[in-house]
Amino acid sequence: MTATCVVDCRNTLGEGCVWDPRDGRLYWTDIAESRIYRLDANGAVTVFPLPERAGFVLPRSRPGFVIGLASRIAICDPAFQVFETVALIEEGLPQTRVNDAAVDPFGGVVFGTFDERGRKPVAALYRCSPEGDISQLLSGVTISNGIAFSPGGDMMYFADTHEGTIRRFHISSLSWENVTEVAPLAGPEVAAGRPDGAVVDAEGGYWNARVWGGCLVRIAPDGTVSETIALPTKGPTCVMLGGRDGRTLYATTLRVMHTDDELRAAPFAGGLFAAPVKVPGVPQRLAAL
Repeated sequence: MTATCVVDCRNTLGEGCVWDPRDGRLYWTDIAESRIYRLDANGAVTVFPLPERAGFVLPRSRPGFVIGLASRIAICDPAFQVFETVALIEEGLPQTRVNDAAVDPFGGVVFGTFDERGRKPVAALYRCSPEGDISQLLSGVTISNGIAFSPGGDMMYFADTHEGTIRRFHISSLSWENVTEVAPLAGPEVAAGRPDGAVVDAEGGYWNARVWGGCLVRIAPDGTVSETIALPTKGPTCVMLGGRDGRTLYATTLRVMHTDDELRAAPFAGGLFAAPVKVPGVPQRLAAL
């Protein structure tokens, strides 16, 4: 199966796509260009400039969004005009920025950082509670990615793109007090490329964008690849299930780290892609911040 480019947006670093169940639209970021994109049901695209680069954008249970700006977690209005800082992140590490994120079963936001200068394991994985409190979940991370939760919310997935293993953590149904790492879902060799953004479908399948591998893969709960979708570009970065029935798999891509010859061969690099899938997504959780 192959994916089709539905928006030839030529993002420098497309990322963080999310389906907003409140308005039936898809949102995503171009980190390098400090922009948010919105795709309407009729195909119209709106672009919102940002005051800073953003790794993720997530819908709230109230109007507006939680947004992961490079240096801070913030709340913004629906028009991306007013930004209220919730917390500054890694103030002592100017080489890192906020990257991937997902809303957890309790309405908090789990997010990670990325050492974009030296690719050293100085970044980390954090949780922002609904009250705005920040706690560290993991340290020794280089590039936080692949954050997603099982349909029932009892399992968290996480991948360090640099290392390549898709890790799993069991979460208590009551709180974050008991988080236990269990056997990994898959190792670096499960598919071409490296693990980037991810989303879990209604049957527990873990869809993963394989950056530099030019494909999207569905990894079943037993760790085997059950579906592969090819892209005409090597750099898929994030995936999201959406559409009217939740059976459209969207994927953002990038144009950085391509040679001129590669860009000529892949003219839709940086575009937003989509492909139909059989299993629908889980309704997007809303942040309680």
